[in-house]
Amino acid sequence: MSQEGYIWSKTGTISMVHSIERMVGENRLQYLLNLYGISDCKETSTPLVRNEHLGPATGKEIESFKLLKVNFRSAFGSINYLSSATRPNLAHTVGSLLQYLEHPGIQEWKSFLHILQYLKGSQELSLLYPRNGKEGIIAYSDADWGNCKATGRSISSYLASFEGGLVIWKTRKHQSVSTSTAKSEYKSLCDLTSELLWLKQWTAEVGISNAQSPILIWNDNQSCINTANSDSNFNHKCMKHVHIQIHFVREAVQ
Repeated sequence: MSQEGYIWSKTGTISMVHSIERMVGENRLQYLLNLYGISDCKETSTPLVRNEHLGPATGKEIESFKLLKVNFRSAFGSINYLSSATRPNLAHTVGSLLQYLEHPGIQEWKSFLHILQYLKGSQELSLLYPRNGKEGIIAYSDADWGNCKATGRSISSYLASFEGGLVIWKTRKHQSVSTSTAKSEYKSLCDLTSELLWLKQWTAEVGISNAQSPILIWNDNQSCINTANSDSNFNHKCMKHVHIQIHFVREAVQ
């Protein structure tokens, strides 16, 4: 057994750091590149084109995509699996594409191909789980207020690591419009808190004692932090619509 830890590779296989075993599924990415005719494509450094915001496809864009005769659901499923299993760096991009799964256009297809280009250039990236980590559970929450140009809804993102290895990650669009940055940030914090409470319960059930210490959550919004730690902003007009979430997070903090 390696003294450093374990790697969870792009294929979802656990293997020792110094003798990584290539198991079934190793050539999954190459298969996708060949399937969609871009095996010789250039690599990219980001999963989504910088400063690009996907929106609903126009009728012309939808018709242009249909001419390709590609099963977008099948294509999307291939990267959605990677995102949820071993690729947290795809979470935001996959979440953006998911919104247009019903009526994809040519732009969504180009974004999918861009993801494959990114994966081609980052095949060696893996999740590392140190054998003797001492950090406990550390979590981060954030929100991009009004990210969706079509609906004005915000995007929540959060992740949590245990002993230095990522164990939770998620990006999702809110179900309603947030009227302030504080409100959008607090929704993300509430979702993360639910995940962390489950994680603590599960680790307790399997006997992982070093996961039972108070969890450190990082957030960059001061209004959100103040609301979680005190009653000072409970009646603030920007927060009155999330009072149940406020109570839920405060109870977990206490």
